[in-house]
Amino acid sequence: MGRLVGAYATSHTAMMIRKLQPDNDVHAAVHQAFAQVRAEIDRLSPDVLVVVSSEHLASFSYDSFPQICVGIGEIATGWGDGGVASAEVPLAGAFAAQLLSEGVAAGFDLAFSANPKIDHAFMAPLTLIRPEMDIPVVPVFQNANTEPLPPLWRSAQLGELLRDVITRRPAAETVVVLGTGGLSHWVGTPEMGQINSAFDERFLQHVRAGDLGAILAMKTADVLAEAGNGAPEICNWVTAMAAASSQKGWGVSEPERTARGPRGVVLAYESVPDWATGIALARLAPEEEP
Repeated sequence: MGRLVGAYATSHTAMMIRKLQPDNDVHAAVHQAFAQVRAEIDRLSPDVLVVVSSEHLASFSYDSFPQICVGIGEIATGWGDGGVASAEVPLAGAFAAQLLSEGVAAGFDLAFSANPKIDHAFMAPLTLIRPEMDIPVVPVFQNANTEPLPPLWRSAQLGELLRDVITRRPAAETVVVLGTGGLSHWVGTPEMGQINSAFDERFLQHVRAGDLGAILAMKTADVLAEAGNGAPEICNWVTAMAAASSQKGWGVSEPERTARGPRGVVLAYESVPDWATGIALARLAPEEEP
């Protein structure tokens, strides 16, 4: 069986790259945390990197917008949007094909995109964590910005599916799961530039405690109202947490309030008005630095 050797979650705004001021202490702290994640993934040396993220109406449009889409094929290409350079990213085609097949068999109505184009939601973290683009990636798109939005428990079910697929992969294969997005931020609204640090810290306390049940109890409408139209991207953190959890059978209509995930280590949190986002990075597994 394959092995999940690590799980991480990060914010993904392109402004981390486009508006970087190296002499700004807050900016530098965020980039130092990304450098730590890069070093840890280097030491873990995974065969596959599953990146669970969202997109911003670049890869999909309203004429056909999936809730969950798996990138299959050989190569993904960055859009080069938001000031993040384009690049070709090798895909882990066999893993992606198995995820798609087993997901459909398990009742997930998965879409797929062959040799997809991926925007800054994928490319900004990859550029900072793996600029060599030398680890085969499985891009998993999850809707976090287009109504109707799915409940967070569905994102946990996706994480469980990922974990199950990993266990059925070839024995020598090692996998890291990376969820990207959030935290609080408003995009293209009069509130853009605001950050709700109280929401962010409450969410990160749940991450630290591994209290996935408390996160799943959040209603998407409340997350939107309190933390902005970009905040539902925390669904990608949920998927990574659930993938690293040993719990099974997430509720179909109402999550178990006692649901447990791994105890996360928050590597950085900064409220960054320059980037209009509450920026966070966390190691979800392993608990100890690799």
